[in-house]
Amino acid sequence: MIKDLEFKGYHVPAGWQLLYSIVITHSLKEIYLEPERFDPDRFSPQRQEHKKYPFSLVGFGGGPRICIGIAFAKMEMKIVAAHLPRSYHWEILANQNLEAVRIPTNRPKDGLRVRFQPR
Repeated sequence: MIKDLEFKGYHVPAGWQLLYSIVITHSLKEIYLEPERFDPDRFSPQRQEHKKYPFSLVGFGGGPRICIGIAFAKMEMKIVAAHLPRSYHWEILANQNLEAVRIPTNRPKDGLRVRFQPR
């Protein structure tokens, strides 16, 4: 902070850094039913849990500084998600720790070793 700031009753002194935790926001039970459970249906048109509050889903940022590549990234994800199961048989290999490591980016502790075989 360049100068002192008051925010919702909190005093933030000049020189402090404020960090926003996407992980914590995406884990709030007030927003997401069972946030730790893999549940793609939470984003379905019927539920839309991420639209309860503004900026509840912030993987690409939001507002005027939202990621410029958001549309490209979403299209790329859809293409890969459609192509992989249709073109390959795949299995997650055994003996790996899939526990989440959150820094610097959210990923499985041992990576994600997968075997792909053409169909």
